Amino acid sequence: MGAEEVSQTLDLEFDGELLIPRVNTLAYRQIYSLEGWMRRICLTAWMGVFGASWSQHLDPVLLKTLEGRVRRNHQRLHLDAESNDDLIWQSTHHELLSMLTHDSVAVSVHRLTGFDQSFVHNTFDQVRGIRNILAHNRALSRKSLDILQSLIADLEKFVDAFRASILYGAHDILSDDDWMGNFLAEQLVGNDWSQFQAFVCRKGDFVEYVTLPTAPFDKWPDAERLLKVYASHLDGIVAFCLNKEGDEIGILAPAVLDDQAHIDLCDIFSGNPNVWTDVPFVAQHPKFICSPKVWIYENRSPFKDYGAAAPFE
Repeated sequence: MGAEEVSQTLDLEFDGELLIPRVNTLAYRQIYSLEGWMRRICLTAWMGVFGASWSQHLDPVLLKTLEGRVRRNHQRLHLDAESNDDLIWQSTHHELLSMLTHDSVAVSVHRLTGFDQSFVHNTFDQVRGIRNILAHNRALSRKSLDILQSLIADLEKFVDAFRASILYGAHDILSDDDWMGNFLAEQLVGNDWSQFQAFVCRKGDFVEYVTLPTAPFDKWPDAERLLKVYASHLDGIVAFCLNKEGDEIGILAPAVLDDQAHIDLCDIFSGNPNVWTDVPFVAQHPKFICSPKVWIYENRSPFKDYGAAAPFE
């Protein structure tokens, strides 16, 4: 048996009488992760330009299609899987690509990542062929996986630039001289800072309401509680950014939201609602902790060691 044949046998395993290609499992996981980030970038770009009303600027036919899928999702709640009303997460690969490369958000995508539309379109579109093979439960080979990983390696540069800017980029804490900083300061008069260390900061086209860790350091943000507490404001929230180590939350919102929307959001935030649990992220229910609105970041930036700069800087 030649080396290539030996390699192929190592790519297969039995499930009863059925042979399962291990590369299919690996490829699916990599595409799941990649698409998760591409959808986040797409949502962030559209909300950065249009705020809570971003979906009204989509092509009307596409909007109607996506809204129809949301309604059908509500019919599958009994399956107890992650289900949400985020339109971008209802899109097909082709629809996602069309939104991500739309002229309306070209400048926003470039500001977030440093890359232009042609790179995104050409590279991400090539992933579709392998994605479709997986979707139809057809067996991949080691060569298929090598091709996919080469494409993903290129797209990781795009994703990492976004992560560097949004999750780990520079921010400016808003002082009393800024109306948002002043409003939060007024809301926190008499605050017990040993229990609630809060501030609001600016990140490019976005604002983030942040609460830092306080003793005892044995609690975790509860994704289900976060989504329920802010349920009436989710349209104006890009994401709940949660520190992977636990006790830290940032609520990311587009700066272009109208003043009243920011006031209402800050009003809830400044009340220090009980959104904590003793259950770590990996033990929380997937339909909440895997929500498109819940983003988790490392306690220490993975980009500082090799000097990756955020586009905002």
